[in-house]
Amino acid sequence: MIWLISRLRRDFSAWDRPTRIGFVLALCLLVIAVLLFFIAPQDQRQTILIGIGALIIVTQILIMWGNRGMVAPLTLAQRAFLRGDLEGTLALLEPMHASGQADARTLTLLGNAYRQLGRLDESAAVLSEAIDNLPNHHYPLYGFGRTLIVQGNYADGAAYVERALETGAPPVVRFDIAEAYYRQGNIDDLVAILSDVDVDDEEPRELFVSFWRWRYAGGSPPRRELIEAGLPFWEGQAERFAVTPYGASVRNDVSVLKSLLKPMGE
Repeated sequence: MIWLISRLRRDFSAWDRPTRIGFVLALCLLVIAVLLFFIAPQDQRQTILIGIGALIIVTQILIMWGNRGMVAPLTLAQRAFLRGDLEGTLALLEPMHASGQADARTLTLLGNAYRQLGRLDESAAVLSEAIDNLPNHHYPLYGFGRTLIVQGNYADGAAYVERALETGAPPVVRFDIAEAYYRQGNIDDLVAILSDVDVDDEEPRELFVSFWRWRYAGGSPPRRELIEAGLPFWEGQAERFAVTPYGASVRNDVSVLKSLLKPMGE
């Protein structure tokens, strides 16, 4: 509730003047109507109650109308991000950030886009701002944790992803915790969490879970088909984060996985 009120106060300043005036008048009338409801005779309260309901609807309509220009950019940015148009995502979100109109969802998406472009310092800064605005939501917590991991800050990254899991993130994020353990050489914790990792049929993640089980838990080597399907993603990760310890670690794993293809029928 506090977050909603804070967001409404921030958005209010961006509304056009007629909408702001209408919203203030509607709130004033709503307060007056509520007071009248408690002091009016019993036989008049039903009429006043209908008026209160109408005023609540009016305020909701005014809020949606006032925010009409803010919803579209975020929606468009989400679509651009999903189709891989990261520069287009930034073009939509950076002006909102610069003008102070970015909420926690906007900041998180912006931070995730920066990470995908390899702009890790900017990603960490924006995602930290998102957490300040919404400290107990898994969306920014996970995004910040993932950025820390690809920066090579594995312990702190795992801690933030664990917080995201505790606050409602889907179970699939356990993979990121497992990867952080692996990258920092914490094999005991990696093996302990492997049985709980749900890759949700995502081949890049499934490949590494199979890889870890083979190396540390007595499993079979990853299937050739799985390596071929999942390897391009990890090659992209190694290239994108080449200047970080994470990128170097992924690059080594890519070399090992490629070597597994040679004796498997070639």
